[in-house]
Amino acid sequence: MGLEEANLHFTLILMRHFDKMGKLKQFINKFAENPVYLFILLITVNMLPIIGLFMTEPFNLLGKIILVAFPFGLYLVLYSLSKKIGLIGVLLFPLLFFHAFQMVVFSLFGEDVISADMFLNLLTTSVSEAGEVLDSLLPAVFFVIVVYIPTTILSYRAMKKGTFLAIKFRYNACLTGAVLILASYVLSFFGLNYNTKRFAFHEDVYPLNMFYNLDFAIDHWRASQDYHNNAANFTFDAKRIDTTNQREIYVIVVGETARTENWSLAGYERETTPLLAQDTNIVFFRDAITQSNATHKSVPIILSAASAENYDLIYHQKSIVTAFKEVGFSTVFLSNQAANRTFTDFFAQEADVYEYYRFFGKTDNNYDEVLVDKMKHYIERIEGDIFFVIHTYGSHFNYTERYPKEFARYTPDVIPGINKKYIAEMMNAYDNTLLYTDYLLNKITTILEDTDACTAMFYCSDHGEDLLDDNRERFLHASPKPTFYQLRIPFFFWFSPAYKETFPEKTMYATKHKDMAVATNLVFHSMLDVAGISAKCSYPHLSIVNEDFKEPVRMFLDDHYEPIPFANSGLKKQDLEMLDKRNMKY
Repeated sequence: MGLEEANLHFTLILMRHFDKMGKLKQFINKFAENPVYLFILLITVNMLPIIGLFMTEPFNLLGKIILVAFPFGLYLVLYSLSKKIGLIGVLLFPLLFFHAFQMVVFSLFGEDVISADMFLNLLTTSVSEAGEVLDSLLPAVFFVIVVYIPTTILSYRAMKKGTFLAIKFRYNACLTGAVLILASYVLSFFGLNYNTKRFAFHEDVYPLNMFYNLDFAIDHWRASQDYHNNAANFTFDAKRIDTTNQREIYVIVVGETARTENWSLAGYERETTPLLAQDTNIVFFRDAITQSNATHKSVPIILSAASAENYDLIYHQKSIVTAFKEVGFSTVFLSNQAANRTFTDFFAQEADVYEYYRFFGKTDNNYDEVLVDKMKHYIERIEGDIFFVIHTYGSHFNYTERYPKEFARYTPDVIPGINKKYIAEMMNAYDNTLLYTDYLLNKITTILEDTDACTAMFYCSDHGEDLLDDNRERFLHASPKPTFYQLRIPFFFWFSPAYKETFPEKTMYATKHKDMAVATNLVFHSMLDVAGISAKCSYPHLSIVNEDFKEPVRMFLDDHYEPIPFANSGLKKQDLEMLDKRNMKY
C-alpha cells in the first residue's frame, strides 16, 4: 500500500468513526430533546432492580404483582411532578445511586434488598477494604457506570435545553401511577411473604423497604454513639471465686471470616490447621455457629453479655474487658482492624491498653503476626494477671493480602476476579489464610505455655464466608439472609497444662460438652467462668465449662435486630443439606 493509499484508508476510517460518533450524538440528543423518550428511559432504569427482586423474593403471586406495580406507579407519579423532566431526573439522582447499590448487592448475593447492616457497613468499612471488594466486582460496577451515570447526564442536558413534558402526558402518567399505587395497597392485604408469613409495605416492597432499612440503620447508629453516656455508671459487681497462687493470663482471639468448612481440624481434606491438629490441649466444638454474619454485631456479642435474644443490653452494659478489670486484671486490647466507632471500638477503649495496627482509609497491610508479637511484649512488660483481646484481620477478602508469601502453600493464589472459573485460585488463597491463622494461634499458645502461668485461650471467628460454593454462587458475608457457610464457625478452647492441673473440672466439662450445639453468645459467660469470675449478667447454664451448662436453642440476630431460630433465618435447601451432612442440630 502506497503512502497516498494509506492516507486515504486512514481518512476513511476517521470519517466512519466520526460518522458513528455523530450518530451517537444524535441518539443522545434525541433523548435529551424528546421528553417522552427521556421519561421512558428514567422509568426503565429505575425499574431495573425490580427484575432481580421479582425473580428472587419469596412472595406469592399477588406479592409479586405488588412488587412491580407499586414502584412502577410511584415512578410514574414522581417523574410527572414537573414539566421539567430533566430537572426531576437530576433531583432524583440519589434514587439512582441507591439503585446502583442494589445492583451491586445482586451481584454479590443474587437476592435481597439493601439491608440495614449493609448501610451500617458503609460507615464501618475502610476505604482500602471497600476497594478490595469493588476491584473484584468490576462487571457490576461497569454496568452501574454505563447505565446510571449516562442517564443522569441526559437529565442534566434536558434540563439545560429546557425540554418540557406536555401537561396531558403528565396528567395521564400521574393518574395511572396513582391507580397502581392504590391497587397495590388493596392487594397488599392478600400478599404473602413465605419467609415471614405476612406482607408489609415497609418490609417487602422496594424501594420503601430500602429506605426503611436506611432509617433503621441511622437510628441504631445514633443509639450506639450514646454508648459512653448510657454505660458510664455500669458495673458488673464482679468477684473472683476461683483463685490460684499462680499468675493468670487469659486470651480471647477473635478471628475474621474463618469458616469451619475449610478447617482440617474439622475434617477438611487439605491440611489448613496442621499445628492445631497436633495440640492435645485444644477442645474443639464442631457444631458452632455465629449469632450474626455482620462484624459490627457479631464481635460485640462475643465480647459482651448481649446476644440475639437480648441485644438491647449492648446499649447500656460494658464488655467482658470491664468485668476482668473489676477483679484486678490488667487488660489489653490489640486489633488489626481499623477503629470505626462501633461497639467493638468502644469495648477496646475500656482496656488499660488498646492499640490498632490498621487505620481507617489507609492501605497499609499489616499481617496479624504483629498482634502476637505485641502480646508477648505486654506479657513481659506487665506484671501480674492479664486479660487479652486480640482482634485479627484473619481471612478477610482480599485473601491473598492476608498472609506472607511463605504461607502460599496452595497455588496459584492470585484471584483475577469473582467468577466460578477462578474458584481454584480463590480457594487456594483462602486456605492459605487459614494456614497462616493456624501458625498464629500455635504461636500464641506456645508463648502462653512458656510463661509457666495458669493460662487459657479461646478462639472463634466472627462469622464465616461464602466462596461460590454451590449453584447460588454466593460470595462474601453479611447478606440479609445468611448461609450455612456464613454461620458455621471454628470455635475452641485451649487450656495450658498448668490450667488443666489447677482446674481439672472445668477442662473436663469443656470436653464433655464439645459435641453439643453452641453459639457465640456463650463466649462471655464461658470465659468469665474459665477465669473463675462471677458477675451479674453471667450465668452458669450458658458456660461451656460449667456442670450446669444447658444446650441452647440457637438464635440468629436478623437485620432488624430480632432474634429468630437460625434455621429460619432464610437458609435454603442447599444450607439445610449441609447442616445434615455435617450432623449439626437445627
